[in-house]
Amino acid sequence: MFENLSVTESFKNSITSAVKMSRLSHALILEGTDEATRLSAAKEIAAALVCKGEDKPCKVCSACLKASKDSHPDIHILIKEKDSTMIKVDSVREIKAQAMIFSNEGTKSVFIISEAQFMNPQAQNALLKIFEEPSQHVCFILTCSSKSSLLDTVISRATAYTLGEETSEGEGEDSKAALLAAELVACLVSESEYDFLKKTAAFIKDKKLFREVTEKMIAFSGAALIMQSGGKAPSCGDREEVILLKNRFTQIKTLELTRSLQELLTDIDSSANLNLTVTRFVSVLYGIKIS
Repeated sequence: MFENLSVTESFKNSITSAVKMSRLSHALILEGTDEATRLSAAKEIAAALVCKGEDKPCKVCSACLKASKDSHPDIHILIKEKDSTMIKVDSVREIKAQAMIFSNEGTKSVFIISEAQFMNPQAQNALLKIFEEPSQHVCFILTCSSKSSLLDTVISRATAYTLGEETSEGEGEDSKAALLAAELVACLVSESEYDFLKKTAAFIKDKKLFREVTEKMIAFSGAALIMQSGGKAPSCGDREEVILLKNRFTQIKTLELTRSLQELLTDIDSSANLNLTVTRFVSVLYGIKIS
């Protein structure tokens, strides 16, 4: 599994073993790396769950072929609409209703919620009941830049896997990317535009760091947004930078920041001119600050 994806060996081994032993959790969270890789990994897990062959996913049975074309009736993918800033509770309620129906062709119905950090608190809470009372024929796969952007109650009822590069022992939330993201948030809520510009200079020569910092900032702003919306503080809710955003930005401004960071993350992966993308990053974020 995952032969063509750049994911950690620990993730590959854990998922492959769980699939072979039929012990995959009813709810998975895939975090880290980039959006396209997260979604591809989720689709491969879904294919393994509906596969009719022995070595799952066999990629040659009718179920695998349908899964590869996104046409399998038992694999459902929820993606935030382009003109929307959030995945709302009504969308989650729809897939909850679908989850009550037995699968069409196989033994499993798989529901992928892509970029789940965009679920508002009501949408996340709507998942809890089915997470608490899981059905044997249903599996939920949530992808997100960081699980810290989700409610603790959601995280506690799912099994989380990190797809990105494995961090060294003790690095965790104090990684270089997390520290730089925290510093940039502090610059955003202060008057220090020069410091913000100076700190982003490192991105011009390090696209990987640029992506990781942007993903961390999405996690921080998403956590602040959840708290501003009245939701329970996520696991990173006590971080200073999250509290700064919550207290110094309005809810509308935090929402705009989260949405803009997600769009910029797509630009980072697709742009051939990293210098131009860094310039846009500074311009867009400071445009939000002074608006």
